[in-house]
Amino acid sequence: MKSKLLLKTTVLLVTFASMADMVVIPAVGGIFASFPDASPFLMGLFLTGPLLLCVIGSVLCGFLAQYISKKYLLIGAYVLFIIASCGGALIDNIYYIVAMRLLVGLSYGLSMTLGMGIIAEVFLDEKERSFMMGANSSAASALGIAMSLLGGYLAVGNWHHSYYVYLAAIPILIMIIAFVPKTPPEGKKASDVAASGKERLPIAKMLPVVVSYLIFNALYYIALYYIAIYLEEVKLGDASTAGIMSSLSTIGSLCAGILFSIVYMRVKRGTPIIAFLVMAGTFIVLAFPSNIWVIGIMCFMGGLAYNFGSSYYFMHTSMIAPPGVMSLAMGIITATMGIGGFLSSYALSLYQAVLKVNTMTPTFLYIGITLAIGGLLSILLTIKSKKNPVSVGNTNA
Repeated sequence: MKSKLLLKTTVLLVTFASMADMVVIPAVGGIFASFPDASPFLMGLFLTGPLLLCVIGSVLCGFLAQYISKKYLLIGAYVLFIIASCGGALIDNIYYIVAMRLLVGLSYGLSMTLGMGIIAEVFLDEKERSFMMGANSSAASALGIAMSLLGGYLAVGNWHHSYYVYLAAIPILIMIIAFVPKTPPEGKKASDVAASGKERLPIAKMLPVVVSYLIFNALYYIALYYIAIYLEEVKLGDASTAGIMSSLSTIGSLCAGILFSIVYMRVKRGTPIIAFLVMAGTFIVLAFPSNIWVIGIMCFMGGLAYNFGSSYYFMHTSMIAPPGVMSLAMGIITATMGIGGFLSSYALSLYQAVLKVNTMTPTFLYIGITLAIGGLLSILLTIKSKKNPVSVGNTNA
């Protein structure tokens, strides 16, 4: 019992790496000011480059897990993370700093996928697995809040000091070594049942999940990334207000993680319906802003809806993917999340080009309508899925 508790704690703390950006975001102003001659491309690479490397790391993890135990991969990912993050500001050279940031992105792509893969592999009971999926996202949200606050506090005097937060990854690495069990490579499991033909990636089932999650992320991240511009447009806040709104979104995500298992076990396939429709409502309300309190509630509800949806997509993937390709499936979903976030700015530009506007409020209205349509499609898919229910280990459903 004690060993399982320590394993659960370790797996939840692994999310520390995935929230690495929260440390440097408060220090971005100081970092950019220190390198005034750096090109906009280089500065952009500093900010969004890790997201692209996260995608590569996520997919790479799926292939490596065929040959190497998840425990050893996770140890390697965290060693890379510690080197790249803790040493990320040792040299005052923008090329060096950006290179370290890219390695951080690669490492948290690996660690995110491995964390979810270990949950899917070790926790076989559906209720316990759904609890861990929700707890995993709650832990990430809680750590993100703490890392952002501490990183911002340390960056006040000198932006280099914010990097001290990453030292917390060292005891997490020790816990991984001590408490995460060694499991056989997924390729070995697949070879053991190769004759049955069941250890293949269920592409037909994964494709709608990936497309749906891609759209879900691309639209949500528009609000997350552009909340400051929106507040300035509606004349209800500034950068500091945007920070509060972002925090409310994170708190909403944390609450969703806590409640996910309860909601999922009751509605299961209905979870994405709730996520899409609630998020649709938040965008539609934001299209008609009245006061800052309403905006704050909508940011909280948006974070809540996003994490309900995100936790569901990871949970559902763990249900339909066979053990021999679990890390590959989780890697694809993690990569989808990263790609969706990266495409959010392009999605916003597409909406504004079609609508022939350059403001946020009318765009939010049509994003809300798009999400509502997604919710209706989820209802139709739910009705269809009731004819073929999915259970843990049932890859033929």
